[in-house]
Amino acid sequence: MVLGLSELTGYLLDRQHVHPDAVVDGGLGMVDASSRHSNVIVRADPAVGLFIKQGRSDPVQPVTGWTGPGTTAHEAAVYALLDSLPRRHPSSGALVPVPRCLGFDADHGVLVLELFPDASDLLTHHARTRRFPVTLGTRLGAALADLHEHATGPARERPSEFPGYLPWALRLDRPGTAFYRQMSNAGIGLVRIVQSSPELRAALAELRAGWRTDAFIHHDLKLDNCMVLAAGTSGRHTRLALVDWELGNLGDACWDTGSIFSSYLHHWLISFPLTGSEQPDHYLDQARFPLGRMHNAMRAFWATYVRARGWDAATADAALIRSVRYAGARLLQTACERTKPLSRVSTVVVCLTQLAENVLARPGEAAEHLLGLSPREGSDE
Repeated sequence: MVLGLSELTGYLLDRQHVHPDAVVDGGLGMVDASSRHSNVIVRADPAVGLFIKQGRSDPVQPVTGWTGPGTTAHEAAVYALLDSLPRRHPSSGALVPVPRCLGFDADHGVLVLELFPDASDLLTHHARTRRFPVTLGTRLGAALADLHEHATGPARERPSEFPGYLPWALRLDRPGTAFYRQMSNAGIGLVRIVQSSPELRAALAELRAGWRTDAFIHHDLKLDNCMVLAAGTSGRHTRLALVDWELGNLGDACWDTGSIFSSYLHHWLISFPLTGSEQPDHYLDQARFPLGRMHNAMRAFWATYVRARGWDAATADAALIRSVRYAGARLLQTACERTKPLSRVSTVVVCLTQLAENVLARPGEAAEHLLGLSPREGSDE
């Protein structure tokens, strides 16, 4: 049972997460921030902030019982894994900084996390400042490489907690009955579009067959899950932290890197003044956030990631093509996620699907022309 705001106040007091004075003097504030889970932002004073997650299963992401990917119990296990690695908190100079996990109540499925002060997600930061700083791209590349390099071994030692799984987006052409029961009419329409495309079906089948379990990955990386933090007394937002670890598991490292590319492409596409009366190509010169302004950040992200992984040029080129292909699949996932409140397929969903198909069909061209990255030996083969 999910605790209401009034019940949550008593719950936090009982477990000493907030001081009684904050309740007495009216300084305790709560804001509902629910999405996949029931989420509440709690502020007791300027120095004390909590992010409370209460479990409910994701209607799309498959779970195993009540402890599989997508649950608060699983996310608590991810935080325990990451906490076992050195230097995880932003103040310690960690390469892959995460919020502190302040407690998990298995009986109620309540996860209590640190709330970063004066922070915003990277998507909001880009939209507000209209800038795409190289510094943040560099920090994101370093954080992701650190995760893939150092969390993988410890995760493999916990096979019952982290068995690995295939992203549901790679099965979008062949969803199960549970998927259909939870989807809107627009979601079912999108599945039909995917199923009607031989090219999309073939691309998804190839990605399923080539899926690797070569790293511990976030599994749901996007600009929304990268928090930009103020750095020390300067107040400049140059630090980064990764949040929303409920799907973290063993998987293909290129899914994470591809998800970042996909998130930038999504940000670009939704900045078009889409009306549905023109073909998407008509809007290319009207984007509020042109791709060219994002290229330096994406180059910094990829170059830093490759350097931190210690790859030679051939390995990096092959990984780039794999990442771009996964970016295409991740765009399909984003399109599907956007259909949840819709009764029919929207123009944005159609454009995302078309972009995904183009990226999957020609990943080498997409890397060069959309992402500003040129694989030295990559190809569309």
